[in-house]
Amino acid sequence: MLCICANIVLERIKKDIQSYRLFNETDQLALAISGGKDSVAVAHLLDELGVPFQMVHVNFGLRGEDSDGDEDFLDQLAQNLSTCLGLIKRKVETKKYAAERKLSTQEAARELRYNFFDQLYKEERFTKLITAHHASDQIETFFINLYRKSGIKGLRGIPATRDYLIRPFLTVTQNELLNYLSSANLTHREDNSNSDSYYLRNRFRNKIIPEITKELPDFEARTLASMTILQKEQELFSELIKKEITRFVLEKGDTVEIQKKALLSFPQAGVMLYQIIDKYLFNYSQCEQIIKACQGASGKVFFSDTHQLSVDRSLIFIILKCENTGQVLTVSGPGEYMLENALLTLNNTETTTFTDDSNSEYVELNPLLFPLQWRYWQEGDCISPLGMKGTKLMSDFFIDLKIPVHMKSNIPLLCVQNEVLWVSGYRISDKIKVKHDKHLYKISVTFEQKPTL
Repeated sequence: MLCICANIVLERIKKDIQSYRLFNETDQLALAISGGKDSVAVAHLLDELGVPFQMVHVNFGLRGEDSDGDEDFLDQLAQNLSTCLGLIKRKVETKKYAAERKLSTQEAARELRYNFFDQLYKEERFTKLITAHHASDQIETFFINLYRKSGIKGLRGIPATRDYLIRPFLTVTQNELLNYLSSANLTHREDNSNSDSYYLRNRFRNKIIPEITKELPDFEARTLASMTILQKEQELFSELIKKEITRFVLEKGDTVEIQKKALLSFPQAGVMLYQIIDKYLFNYSQCEQIIKACQGASGKVFFSDTHQLSVDRSLIFIILKCENTGQVLTVSGPGEYMLENALLTLNNTETTTFTDDSNSEYVELNPLLFPLQWRYWQEGDCISPLGMKGTKLMSDFFIDLKIPVHMKSNIPLLCVQNEVLWVSGYRISDKIKVKHDKHLYKISVTFEQKPTL
């Protein structure tokens, strides 16, 4: 028979599931479980609620026999719980993965865990994945993000839902979970790393928060109440921001354009910019630097883990970070040459029919020019633009044509060493314009997905 405290917890969980509409009867549920006290308590509570679910476990192999012991424990637990449909597990080499990718052990474990979750979700092994995050995790997260100089979004804590992840236990404290385990005489596994003060979360969990709570017994409850207010303010803030940014932010395929003048008109332009580009993994400090760059000369480029942001004359451009490989193709004669997504076609011709198609040109190529190179821009490249005498650095040529800085490294060039003969899609060199009726070629470029300005 359940104790009164367990019944109170169960009723609160039921209410939260309904309030946040976390799942319904048609969902296939899974629980991310480590074998530790929190996730084991959650597994038993789900069983008490009569909710069918699978358990998902990653054995990180970081604690030797203890890691394998966790897995054995969960195998048995899956059999003992009446509503558990089984255990899905995977053993990974965390240390090796971390070394290969130059990650910390914690970062590697997180990537491996979520890679496994993503794979199972794509395989339709579940529709919703429950995590055992609770109210005490919320408070720890608040402090960690406060220490990391987070804004409202970080201080509001862990959301109840994100994609396929759901967190029904965010209003349950860790003490309530521990009391439930103790009163029901339920066993769980111990992970000694949870007491290691090397990890920032453990310092807050085991030292800082307990000391504050000694002096202010209602501190946790008051902090959670403040976080609830922050969540509501963030929701309102986000809705207002969404409406505002439609005036000056435009998405064109994979490219995002932000009007500089409109952005700078806000009294806290850095805060506004952060609301726009946080999802592209730029941080607040970068936003401050970008705003300073907007007030100076154009051409500054910033990078996140996934995207590139460039400050141009009147616009800010954001694109997926796509560093060209430095590949150089040797063009020895007529044929097709594929440079990443740009296909060069070079054909002999005896006649010329000039059109307005900027991706196709008729040129005169003296045999002595070969072999040519089909590649991207390099420092020191120069061109003799059609109709001009003398040469010009490609960097200046790009400025003259007002080509945004983020496009410069993605425009394929036909070259002889560092002399550019064709800026594909834009201009040929005066040196290969048609002057005679011999050595004539038609050159053209087609893109799998042409970059857009």
